Amino acid sequence: MKRTLLSVAILVTMLTASCSKNALIPEQTQAVESSVLFGARAGASLVGLPTATLPANVKSYLDQNVSGYTLIKVEKMSQPGATTYWGTKVTVLQNGVPVDYFFDTNGALTTRPAGPRGEVITRLTAAQLPASVSSYLGKTYAGYQLVLAESMQINGSVQEYRVQILSNNQRVDVHFDGSGNFRDAHTAPGSLTTTHSVSYLSRTNLPDAVKTALSSTYSTYTYGWAEQHVHDGTTTYDVKLFSNNQPVVLHFNTSGALVTPVGPAGPAIGGPASGTAVGGPTPPVSGTLVGGPVGPAPKPGGPSTPVSGTMTSVAPANHQLILDATQLPSAITTYLQTNFSGYTYLVADLHTPPMSTTGQYMIDIAVGQQLYKLRFSATGELLMAEARG
Repeated sequence: MKRTLLSVAILVTMLTASCSKNALIPEQTQAVESSVLFGARAGASLVGLPTATLPANVKSYLDQNVSGYTLIKVEKMSQPGATTYWGTKVTVLQNGVPVDYFFDTNGALTTRPAGPRGEVITRLTAAQLPASVSSYLGKTYAGYQLVLAESMQINGSVQEYRVQILSNNQRVDVHFDGSGNFRDAHTAPGSLTTTHSVSYLSRTNLPDAVKTALSSTYSTYTYGWAEQHVHDGTTTYDVKLFSNNQPVVLHFNTSGALVTPVGPAGPAIGGPASGTAVGGPTPPVSGTLVGGPVGPAPKPGGPSTPVSGTMTSVAPANHQLILDATQLPSAITTYLQTNFSGYTYLVADLHTPPMSTTGQYMIDIAVGQQLYKLRFSATGELLMAEARG
């Protein structure tokens, strides 16, 4: 199950979704897909994307066929390794549950193409599972609740059945071969009762203890922005700072103490590494430096890096962090002003994706307390927009 983590992809990518091992979240292929699991992560206070981010034909379809939807994400899709787009994937909240819709380049409802090996994933009902699968689940997990079930086919032949159940309030992934014989099982991360929400917070609205820590210990850093995370009723604050164009993420509790993030806010991708501060304050912290493969601590000469921090090195050479909104192409600025009125610019990452020769801009903004991330082509075409919640 995807869990919201600090990730290299947007800061470099500044908060995106990082994936835990979970075979029950495949490449979806049906025209309409729903996920009870994802619904557990959708905050009630989520403010959806403006529908202007949708292609006109797609908006028309949703307006006519999906009553009272809230738009969560819209993304132009391409086959792995390809540079041309086959259509648009749209995720909406429908009756409190996120549902995926797939549209071709003409805006007509379609199915997602098979994966790179020709695999096709099909969502199944309990009645469509082989008897051997149902029997095994009933005997091994008495009283279980079926969360979702899928089959994976290649060339029309089922290769695997993937089932996720809820047993004793714990998600469990159970895998079977194409004949319905048990293969393996493991607990999935988290519980369906777990809740997590994230919202933008201005510096003036941070707790005084956090503001004091920032001004006394991190005054040499450039302040970026803050996010309030509420995980199962526990509030923490992620504060984004910058040093020598490197992003630093610190996690505070309400008393201003640095803490290890819990739940979806977990540590950055890239793995822990240790570094030693040079020439400045050396309080013990659990800050997270985001940016690329693990590397050595920063060289002397700039602002000091917190000791005992979990960190990765500066962004790869093909990534450029943009802290000044005036450096964005005018087409992107115009788009943001038109469709996200009153937005607050946070940061952008300019990078060149694999298989591409032109750069793309991944941008974080906020409107009120709602956080959004967007991806644009070098010419200002919207490629992806997502409401974070």
